[in-house]
Amino acid sequence: MVTKAKVTVDDVKKSAASAASTVKAAAASASEATKKAVEEVKKEATEAKKTATKAKATATNKATETKKTAEKAVKKAAAKVKKEVAVSAVVQYQDREFTEAECLKKAQAQFKKDYKKETLEEISIYIKPEERKIYYVANKDRVGSVDL
Repeated sequence: MVTKAKVTVDDVKKSAASAASTVKAAAASASEATKKAVEEVKKEATEAKKTATKAKATATNKATETKKTAEKAVKKAAAKVKKEVAVSAVVQYQDREFTEAECLKKAQAQFKKDYKKETLEEISIYIKPEERKIYYVANKDRVGSVDL
């Protein structure tokens, strides 16, 4: 039995050595695989960074283009808007002189007196100096007159 035990211990030692070398080889192989996996992940991360940088650059370019387009549109719109010409009208009749603005104010005041509950939306005035009167049509259907 002792012989069998010695053989068995020797067999176990050989098997253990064989297993240890197998484990070492597997560990080395696993280590290499891990290194390869890490390298691949690094490459993918680098590529992802490059892609993100390109996307950011593209977005920045598009934003800049959009801003430039908007600025051009604003400039065109501003160019289309013309300055209003200042207008004033003065009527001279015999020894009297009155402006369009004065006549308009008088017509509006008379409308407010004549039609107290209504809101003035639009008004047209007709000045007749020979009659010394200002006639008005307000809100398309309200008429009246006031002295110059």
